Amino acid sequence: MAPQRHSSSRQPRRLWGWLVAVPVVALAVAAVALTWDGYQLLRSKDDLAAHAAAVQSAIGERDADTLVAEAAALETAARAFAAATDGPQWWLATHLPWVADQAVPLQQAGAAVDAVAEGALSPLASMGDLSALAAPEFVDGRIDPYLLEPYRPTLAEAAAVLATEVDSLDGTDLDGTISTVRDPFLELTDQLAEVREVVNGAHAAAEVLPTMLGGEEARTYLVMVQNNAEPRTTGGIPGAVLEVSVDGGVISLERYATANSMIDRTGPVTLTEDELRIFGRRMEVYPQNVNFTPEYPRSAQLMSEFWAAEFGETPDGVLSIDPVALGYMLAGAPATEVGPFSITGDNLAEVMLRDSYLEHPDPRDQDAFFVRASAELFGRLVGGDASAVSGIERAIDEARFMAWSADAEEQQLLSSTVVGGAFLEDESALGVFVNDGSGAKIGYYVDVHTDVVDHLCTNGSVGGQTVTVTLAHTFEGDVDKLPEYVATGAANYPDGEFHANVRLFPAAGTGVIALERDGEPSGVNPETLAGRSVASARVSLLPGESTSLVFEVVANVSGLRGLDVDITPGPKPNVYSTRSDDLLDGC
Repeated sequence: MAPQRHSSSRQPRRLWGWLVAVPVVALAVAAVALTWDGYQLLRSKDDLAAHAAAVQSAIGERDADTLVAEAAALETAARAFAAATDGPQWWLATHLPWVADQAVPLQQAGAAVDAVAEGALSPLASMGDLSALAAPEFVDGRIDPYLLEPYRPTLAEAAAVLATEVDSLDGTDLDGTISTVRDPFLELTDQLAEVREVVNGAHAAAEVLPTMLGGEEARTYLVMVQNNAEPRTTGGIPGAVLEVSVDGGVISLERYATANSMIDRTGPVTLTEDELRIFGRRMEVYPQNVNFTPEYPRSAQLMSEFWAAEFGETPDGVLSIDPVALGYMLAGAPATEVGPFSITGDNLAEVMLRDSYLEHPDPRDQDAFFVRASAELFGRLVGGDASAVSGIERAIDEARFMAWSADAEEQQLLSSTVVGGAFLEDESALGVFVNDGSGAKIGYYVDVHTDVVDHLCTNGSVGGQTVTVTLAHTFEGDVDKLPEYVATGAANYPDGEFHANVRLFPAAGTGVIALERDGEPSGVNPETLAGRSVASARVSLLPGESTSLVFEVVANVSGLRGLDVDITPGPKPNVYSTRSDDLLDGC
């Protein structure tokens, strides 16, 4: 009789062998598959980056033909990229230590670009005309309130897709991600964020223009013309205030006033506790001071109250512009004769912020000139004498043109765009602002340059910032020959001496830990405005002097990325800020 086999002792060994072999083989197969996918990713990565950059450029230049071609190419590249990050091997990769830190961002990038190409760029390209993404233009003295009506659904869809995908990329954890993966990921995120900003602005415009341009009923707005010769946070004092009516897209100048004429020393206290503590009552007594605050909607509300107290009528909104922006918008227009001056787009800021003061020793005469020149130049603009599209876009980019609506729904849309000027609501923004402290008009001669260095952690997040603010008093003449109100102002400081408060608002999640002035430690005078921390420094400069303030900012939370920088627009059309980054050893 053959011996009986006892398989019970060998079967477990066979089973154990399979249990070990299957995962090993699976990992080997996955490794081979991931290696092949990695090769495919390397091939498609450059295509993806190149077409994403081309799309950003096409949208910036409003080049519809290029966008059609590049959107299709980007969609093809995105799908190739996404396909190379799909499959069971990638599921496995996203569950393995370290490997997941590389795999997840790659998958997120592929999925986001695919969604943007299909859900945002292709619909935009199908419009055939990207003028909807540009600032609306005056045609025969009118802006059609329904100019963007055909594009509203497309812009709404594209804006929603871009917002979702950019937020998704912003929320991706890059801890442990190597620079080869992280750097292109962050570059892609920045590119899509800039596209989102442009499209979101066009979407907001399409929604609000029909009502704000008087398509349904006539509207009345104020236009604050900021005078940068006396700096304020958002540019300069509102030296002139114009009232305009808008009916069916036709803008008409109704009346105008100087800020001085609306001073209200007995008005009710409407400021918040923070505003009263930091700025005193000056914001509600003097219209020239409504923009001590960096929050443009708040400044606009206060100016609306001043106007209503003076004229008994409450406007539907408030716009803000400065002479530099007017110069941008009137580039190429015929000269406008105002008093002894022949004003063009090229010399407009110089005339209004420097030369007119030398011409008018009496401040009342200069106020009258500033208001009259503002009215006439604005009239040329709305009359269609210049193509203002590129100029207004540059003005918006430099925070020289802002808009506020008294209608809550319209204002909500405006606040989501750069033209809304809602700084305090944008917690991801660092702000560096200058407020004159003397009442003089010597600020035209003071150059303020802001340099921001982002200290980056190894995961690409911001671990801190070094912010250097350099102020240089460039006046070289004889201060005794300047009108007294230009050289001295209301505070009677020494002739030609510039006084100002420099205020730095760190982004949420960061804080100022130190301030040096010209290499020496200095106090930062910490405060809080509407929940945002602020550090302040007082500066005084005589002609020929300069000073540097160096603020050290540290992050107190992890994962901060995409921090914006807002600064006070200066009196000259040049660059007032630079930005760079360096890599920290830790964090």
